[in-house]
Amino acid sequence: MKKYIPYLILTLLFFSLGSCKKSYLDTEPSDQISSDKLFDNINNVRVALNGVYRLLYMQYSDQEQDGHAAIMIVMDFMGEDIVHTAAGTSYFRGAYKWTDHRAATNDLPYFSYRMYYRVIANINRILDGIDTVPGATDAEKNPIKGECLALRGWAHHMLVQLFAKRYNVVNGVPANNDASGKPNLGVPIMTTYSEAPQPRATVEEVYTQINKDLDQAIIYLTGASARGIYRTHVDVSVAKGFKARVALTQDKWEDAAKYALEALQGYQLMSNAAYLDGFTDMKNSEWMWGAHQLPEQLPTYGSFYAYMSSNFNSAHTRPNPKKINQILYGEISNTDVRKKLFCNNVNDYLNFPGVINAGTGLSEPSQVRALYMQKKFVVSDPAVSAGDIPFMRAAEMYLIAAEAKAHRSLNVEAEAILKTLAINRDPSYETPQDLSGILEIILTQRRIELWGEGFRFLDLKRLDKTLNRNGTGTTSTLATSASMEVPAGDNRWQFLIPRREIQANPYMVQND
Repeated sequence: MKKYIPYLILTLLFFSLGSCKKSYLDTEPSDQISSDKLFDNINNVRVALNGVYRLLYMQYSDQEQDGHAAIMIVMDFMGEDIVHTAAGTSYFRGAYKWTDHRAATNDLPYFSYRMYYRVIANINRILDGIDTVPGATDAEKNPIKGECLALRGWAHHMLVQLFAKRYNVVNGVPANNDASGKPNLGVPIMTTYSEAPQPRATVEEVYTQINKDLDQAIIYLTGASARGIYRTHVDVSVAKGFKARVALTQDKWEDAAKYALEALQGYQLMSNAAYLDGFTDMKNSEWMWGAHQLPEQLPTYGSFYAYMSSNFNSAHTRPNPKKINQILYGEISNTDVRKKLFCNNVNDYLNFPGVINAGTGLSEPSQVRALYMQKKFVVSDPAVSAGDIPFMRAAEMYLIAAEAKAHRSLNVEAEAILKTLAINRDPSYETPQDLSGILEIILTQRRIELWGEGFRFLDLKRLDKTLNRNGTGTTSTLATSASMEVPAGDNRWQFLIPRREIQANPYMVQND
């Protein structure tokens, strides 16, 4: 039988766990040492945990497989708020056209399934053995356990959102059964390191385990030492941020608001000047969690900013600058700093230099320029596609709390939370006279604020909304007519289980 998740992948060290056959999850490590050394001391465990974080932005088998950072791109390209100006390169085009995730033999289902389960396998290997480390105290072990449990809950949450039907609640009661009354299937739950195939748990069971992991993570991480200026590791605020995200997908509005408001404590919203600095530096006051990618860690081709930055000169950015949905652009107040991220004059090279020729330091003359093209993501060196990648910001927590309050019809409280964020971005923001539409205002603010940070597909799915690209500025040459509009509840909102997993796991059944 083929192995399920055979390798513990580390940044600096590769611990071989053995294999009986070549598995679809195998890699070719550049160096190996015995896995027995992993639990020799607590520092080795910390090195292993650092390796898990590296999995979130390392490149796997292809240029468009740069860990979770690549999935962030996919999630927004599959929405309607990032608009491609041209066909550009082939990378991510299938995601944009809503074709890649619906073929079990395609790379996108395989990569995303493989990547998150690899994170989980690494985490479980650490959790299974950490209590055997000689001389390690609870004060040393518990923060590591907390990070591991938080990441395991987060990874299972990403998987169940992608590969299963949305978590459904009707009149306040979970309704996660199909038309025949059978429970909707989620993904396999992995709570220990194992190469044995596992069946798909139900959606409800997966969320139960996610919440169990996050609750315990919060306990372990409470009171742990501060992370310092680089927030690459999960702390208690991030674990509560995960809990808020999960509660939002489950319509647990009270929990969502509670954990979001707790998570944002200690963070300060950035200034308007900082908002225009390029979103590639996690020392920003409101960044909660991210990846700190150094130039020497970049793959030869690819990386998040090779596709998402406005100034790096790549074959993907030069002919295909990304722009904002023109309808959404029209929703941004002229006094809102976020409007300055999007070009309103293609001849304005001063404010929108676009792709930079690293040799001259000037705008690349061969680049395509387009109305509404973005400059949200700007690398510090246009010759290098390196920068910190935002996984969670305090602004998201304000938006979660506000949305959760609005869903409970606590409109005054919802608007008060939103106003803290909105007036920071737009000093001229005014409270609406009529708060009956505050939920839609919050959701629009969420789209504007989190543009390009990997949320739109998941938001549309959890809110049970139709994807509608009509009038956004996209064209049928870049998106098939079928993907210009995808109804809520359509089977296409589910990623297919990769065929290699179906073949390797006799208990696995495919999505519709």
